[in-house]
Amino acid sequence: MYRTLIVEDEPKEAQRLIDYVRRYGEAHDVAFRISWLRSAMEMLSDKGRYDLVFLDINLPGISGMEAAQLMRVYDETTPIIFVTNLSKYAVKGYEVGATGFIVKPVTWGNLSMSLDRALRAVAQSAGRSVMVPTEDGARVLPFSSIVFVEVTGHRLTYHLEGGETLEARGALGQLEEELEGAPVLRVSKSCLANMDKITLVRAHELQMVTGDVLRVSRTRRREVLDAVTDYLGSHR
Repeated sequence: MYRTLIVEDEPKEAQRLIDYVRRYGEAHDVAFRISWLRSAMEMLSDKGRYDLVFLDINLPGISGMEAAQLMRVYDETTPIIFVTNLSKYAVKGYEVGATGFIVKPVTWGNLSMSLDRALRAVAQSAGRSVMVPTEDGARVLPFSSIVFVEVTGHRLTYHLEGGETLEARGALGQLEEELEGAPVLRVSKSCLANMDKITLVRAHELQMVTGDVLRVSRTRRREVLDAVTDYLGSHR
């Protein structure tokens, strides 16, 4: 069962989301336990634990974007799907690791696609890890701790949250195969990025949560832009 929170101040919009989530559950044989709150303040003071959050941006008082930023202080992983009238916030959603973005009026099609993506993210983050051989023995890294990985010769350098780096022998292509299905992106011949750790997207580079800036190779720019846009679920 997926514990799902809807934060929406308009009752009709909230009911539309509830109906579509229930419809999705029936169509995919998935159970949802849905809670509804009307404001960001209620969300931030709520003591419940959720697997997924639908968050309206245009809320009274604290906006949904501000609430998401505060939420990420204590919860870095729960998927957030923004719901709003304004598509211009789509790229900004990367700053809080948004999984999806739905422009109102919500339709069955865009909600279904966003839920597909969100539930994949939940499944991928549950227990996924990478085993890295080191001189002191194998070290198991949670995928969620990896920001990006780069290769020089036959050495992989894992850049982790908090600024830590870890080096080990290996091939980037093999690691990419091991992480199939995870939100990883080849940004150049020598670099793999965790899409959950992107904070800013520019035409030729990606900024990561660690402050590192990854240069996107010229031949991959269109592929990378399409991939990150699709992953966020924005509308270009």
